[in-house]
Amino acid sequence: MSGEELLYFGFCSFMLGVSIFCANVLLLKKQHRQIYWPLGLFFVAEAASSAPTILNVIATQRGMDEFIMLLAPLNLPFSMMLAPLFWLYVRGLTTEDTFSDLRYKVLHAVPAMYGLCVSVLLLILPYDVYETLEAEGTSDHALVPIIIFAIWALTILFYAQVGFYVVLIIRLLTFYNTRLKDLFSSTEHRELYWVWWISIVCGCFLIFNVANVLVQLLGVQILPTSVLEQPVIDVLVNTAVVWVLALWGFRQKPGLIRERTSDTREEQVSVVNGQKYERSALSEEQAQRLARKIRSAMQNSLLYRDPNLSLWDLSKHIGVTSNYLSQTLNETIGTNFFDYVNRWRIEDAVERIENSEETVLAIAYDVGFNSKSSFYKAFKKHVGMTPSALRNSRVSDDGKMVKVT
Repeated sequence: MSGEELLYFGFCSFMLGVSIFCANVLLLKKQHRQIYWPLGLFFVAEAASSAPTILNVIATQRGMDEFIMLLAPLNLPFSMMLAPLFWLYVRGLTTEDTFSDLRYKVLHAVPAMYGLCVSVLLLILPYDVYETLEAEGTSDHALVPIIIFAIWALTILFYAQVGFYVVLIIRLLTFYNTRLKDLFSSTEHRELYWVWWISIVCGCFLIFNVANVLVQLLGVQILPTSVLEQPVIDVLVNTAVVWVLALWGFRQKPGLIRERTSDTREEQVSVVNGQKYERSALSEEQAQRLARKIRSAMQNSLLYRDPNLSLWDLSKHIGVTSNYLSQTLNETIGTNFFDYVNRWRIEDAVERIENSEETVLAIAYDVGFNSKSSFYKAFKKHVGMTPSALRNSRVSDDGKMVKVT
């Protein structure tokens, strides 16, 4: 076994071990099953995709050629399941409905079914034909042209599928980030940066492999041949994705599903077909009165100093549904919950920076921020300068306090 083959075998063995362990743990989880089961099945599919490669190496070393022929096609249907299962997992993390229905269920399974059909075609080939096909890339057998066409079609379908689900995942993440700011005053522990990075890596993987396909089909060379001919690159990308999923997938909780308690209201902020408040009966006069209540809650009760303040907490405090509260913030006050609360925090911080000698970090935590980075980001956004710069200047050139926007 060459050094490259040994490296390939090692990475595949690592992925198989991690995938089996993760699948076992995730499929036994009882809470949020609709989220963790797709990820568990993703690891099952990954294990099933890696196992033939490992068994292939072992069989080659022992001269079990006919056994190799049976193993080679087995990873095709499982490889076609990876992208939709990962999308289902991200969809579960970013949804507001614990039992949301999945439309067009059958269509998501079509690529895997096609991969299974290609596997069957390969398995029914006689061994001598398969051996000739492997060595020379062609054969006189009647099924060979059909199989070659089917394999190329499956390859193109796989890359199209990856691109399709990467786009869907990016759309989910974009909408999710918007919804987070409608519901929470602090989003640090709910943002899915690691999913963004996986999506970017998968996009780069797609470009790399499409370049390889174009070289083979059209002779159009985008990347150097020395790079395209390295099979280890694919397995490195795959290993990185599997490791990140194993590292973060276990501890990531859904960001928009509210944990139910005995006093939790059952209502949610409704979003139907991307349109908020379609059936709201909130009048303009009621909205203005509610806006005054919101301001009073912030000014008199200092609710913004709670680092975990949510829209539901504020709605409970002032005795109104979270749907009406969200509508008032977005349509009457003209901002989302996240920016509204952080503006109050920054106004408080500016006053204390101007009139006290407290450290900036102490002020940041005291006014409700969870981290130094989120405080500095919000401060720069609303004030236009850093806290240190404000403290050094104390007042603006005209003698007035700096205004928070």
